[in-house]
Amino acid sequence: MEYQSYSPTQASERLVAIDLIRGVALLGILIMNIQAFSMIFSAYSNPTTYGDLSGINYYVYYFSHIFANQKFMTIFSLLFGCSIVLMAENIAKKGGNATKIHYKRMFILAIVGIAHAYLLWFGDILFPYAIAGVLAYLARNLTVKSLVLQGFFWVAISALLMWLVGMSLPHWEASELEMINAIWSPNAEQIAQDLANNRASWLGQMETRHLMASKMHTNIIFYIPRILGLMLVGMALYKMDFFGKRFSTKSLVTFGVISLLISVIAIVVEVEQNFAQQWAVELMFFGVQYNYWASILMALSYMSLLMAFSRMNVFTGFTRNVANVGKMALTNYLLHTLICCFIFYGWGLGLYGSLERIEQIAVVVVVWIFQLVFSTYWMNRFKFGPFEWIMRLLTYGSFQTIQK
Repeated sequence: MEYQSYSPTQASERLVAIDLIRGVALLGILIMNIQAFSMIFSAYSNPTTYGDLSGINYYVYYFSHIFANQKFMTIFSLLFGCSIVLMAENIAKKGGNATKIHYKRMFILAIVGIAHAYLLWFGDILFPYAIAGVLAYLARNLTVKSLVLQGFFWVAISALLMWLVGMSLPHWEASELEMINAIWSPNAEQIAQDLANNRASWLGQMETRHLMASKMHTNIIFYIPRILGLMLVGMALYKMDFFGKRFSTKSLVTFGVISLLISVIAIVVEVEQNFAQQWAVELMFFGVQYNYWASILMALSYMSLLMAFSRMNVFTGFTRNVANVGKMALTNYLLHTLICCFIFYGWGLGLYGSLERIEQIAVVVVVWIFQLVFSTYWMNRFKFGPFEWIMRLLTYGSFQTIQK
């Protein structure tokens, strides 16, 4: 990238850019999460297992996989790492104990994540982020070069673990293969049972929810290294002032466009290969490798283009609204769960398994509009989102006014 002549960026300038990017990531992540809320679990990774996959629904899958799958989660991880350094610096400047406050915050986030997973929705990301955040904090004082090298080392570990498991499949027992096939491509009876379980009441759904949540936590070893690695890269981005004035607008756009094209080509190749191999169970481990790496490049592309866009001073009202969503990321993330659980599960409208992919996108757009309006309304009146305020109270152990 081309460097431009720059002076140290003010913290407020960094925060505006970070809030905008976080807001886009928060809204974008629902494109994928809506599939986990509304359809059987396997359909998230293997689109042939459930629902119509022709016409417009095929294109919804295709484009959501290319442009959304893992991209916004990657951005969240990068920004989480950035926020670790940013908060530690701010606390240290005020004479506080940054280490104590960070670990207390991670402990609270882990508790919230466990409650989220076992009481509402198994697809929680807060608990693994808290675990990775505990580890990432130890690296906050490393140089940019060390953070990048160690970051991609840990990212590679997750990819290697998946590849090794895939290579071991021929040596699995028949019962183990049957179990993994039930996850990747369930039969009609298993699908019917899943539909019935998730259309049940909150209590009736509890056994299924707890089982899925425990599986997610058991498999944490496969994705914690990736999250940790991305957090370290996010720290490096912050230290090189990526979110400030370090790079010129021209260089950001150039990098953004080129990296977007490269990553799109790689992911299209992956999708076409997966369809050609008829979504065999081995693809659970091998068929994700292109997107695994290309999603990082695409996430950096999105961030670069958003940084450039934020400097153009166009659609400033809309940009502020999206940034407001980012300021309330925790609140809006939990709102995704509350809204979608009500729409799809049996203790709400019970539409689980009933909406095709194009109809799911319609729900996404409605939720986006609501969150843009709600977040702007709230942030015009209050300093923090409601859940962000509660986190601050618990973390700092003292009352803080929420009203502006």
